[in-house]
Amino acid sequence: MRITLLLLHLSIPALVCAQETPVRPSAQENTPKTASIQLSQHHLAKLEVLANLGEAEAQYQLGRSYLTGNGTEKDLKKAGFWFSKAARNGHILSQRTLAIMYYSGIGLRKAPAHALKWFRKAAENGDTVAQAALADMYYRGLGMRRPNMKQAWRWMMAAAENGDPMAQYRVGLMFRDGRGTRTNLSRAFLWLHVAALNMPDQEQRLEIITARDEVGKKMSKRQLSLTQKRSEKFTEKYVKSLPG
Repeated sequence: MRITLLLLHLSIPALVCAQETPVRPSAQENTPKTASIQLSQHHLAKLEVLANLGEAEAQYQLGRSYLTGNGTEKDLKKAGFWFSKAARNGHILSQRTLAIMYYSGIGLRKAPAHALKWFRKAAENGDTVAQAALADMYYRGLGMRRPNMKQAWRWMMAAAENGDPMAQYRVGLMFRDGRGTRTNLSRAFLWLHVAALNMPDQEQRLEIITARDEVGKKMSKRQLSLTQKRSEKFTEKYVKSLPG
């Protein structure tokens, strides 16, 4: 799917279950591999103690262990249980992860309304990925009766201002098309400009540049000139320092 279609189809980040290669038992108990297993099991036991005492970070780490199978057998239901505990204790990454699990039906029943709730919690706590995901759910009306463009705009702008290049791109398109906000070609041009500068993927960057230049063609020469003059300060504010 090309990037110009992604405003309506935000790719909610998938949970990567990177299963580690299991180590077979060895007769030599003191080999480095065997010691590594013992340390992992010891660490897991400590996490369980701390998690049961209500420590949010330990609950998150335990959930992550069950999610990936690192130090224990993979168990997505237990992962969901511990992420849920940590999320209720205010752990932001757990709130986002729990939302993804509800959204995707990974380890938990698929429940868009619950996904919306936990994306909102994480978004309100400043998580940029959650802000963009929440904006997309509002845009498409997922987990609610109907789309809410006002909220979609609010959260997509929050993610854009926090430096998410894809959110910056979508904000540019929303300004261009007047979706969730009034049409403003100058603002559309500026957001598309910084999105292109921040986008690490070359193909996507070229497509954003094309969208930006198309917006520029719709503007008068004077409006375009004034916008380009504003772009320097806008760039200083929103473009990340990229190597090379």
